[in-house]
Amino acid sequence: MAALVAAMVIQWTSQAKASGAPEPVASGPAASEPEPAPPGMSVVEAAHWHMVWHDEFDGDKLDESKWGYRQIGPRESSMIAKDCVSLDGHGMLHLWVKEKDGVLQNGMIGTQKKFEAKFGILAARMKFPRQQGQHGAFWMKPGIVEKNSENPAAGACEIDIVEWFGADRKDSATASNVYWGGDDGKKNRIGKMADLHEVLKPGELTSDAFHVFSVEWSPKGYTFRVDGHETLRVTEGVSQQPQYLILSLLTADWEAPRLDHSQLPNCMDVDWVRVWQAEP
Repeated sequence: MAALVAAMVIQWTSQAKASGAPEPVASGPAASEPEPAPPGMSVVEAAHWHMVWHDEFDGDKLDESKWGYRQIGPRESSMIAKDCVSLDGHGMLHLWVKEKDGVLQNGMIGTQKKFEAKFGILAARMKFPRQQGQHGAFWMKPGIVEKNSENPAAGACEIDIVEWFGADRKDSATASNVYWGGDDGKKNRIGKMADLHEVLKPGELTSDAFHVFSVEWSPKGYTFRVDGHETLRVTEGVSQQPQYLILSLLTADWEAPRLDHSQLPNCMDVDWVRVWQAEP
């Protein structure tokens, strides 16, 4: 455990430093308030973890010292648009799917060149839209990619902490996956749809309420959780490289035909995103 704890380090990459972005400061609650505990940790375990980066989405504008608008412009047959990202002024981020002039508009933000983590616990409290034809996600990508690398430690990975694919499917529609290798970084995959019988009531959907989706990432593997309940543990495809955070609600070409346009606009709600590091 000591070796594992020592390895839980939040790093700044040379890429982030070169951008001139200010190093994030541990900006947790005031001293009189208890610090939020990482999901899935006992009281004893939580004492060894400290929140080092977070966004509670206060205010009415995106904090661009923490996030950037990601891949603005065409994405397959849709468009990534800034106006599909909004804050309500009451502590909630909204990522939208809209339709404008017959083209689907999507929202996506990321912390690339602003914050990247190497190991730790990364979590978000989110609520997904119900319908199919879109997928909401909280995920991670490497700041520096070694293309065609079959070594995930060096080539880094795409870490899908959670993806939601919409209601009325035969599976839970809630997945966690890790990808690496090949030209597109997705030659290899390990992951699965989540078994949520310990989280959801009979007949309840993931999209019916807010849930906390998290990954505990160590040098030896990943543990994925929903509301603190473990849903997947893997020891393959483990990135040893700093990765940045992404929030998105997208309409990929393979799923967009199932989207009910009469229900638009709709949105994915995000209450907060938090990152913890372990005490050495």
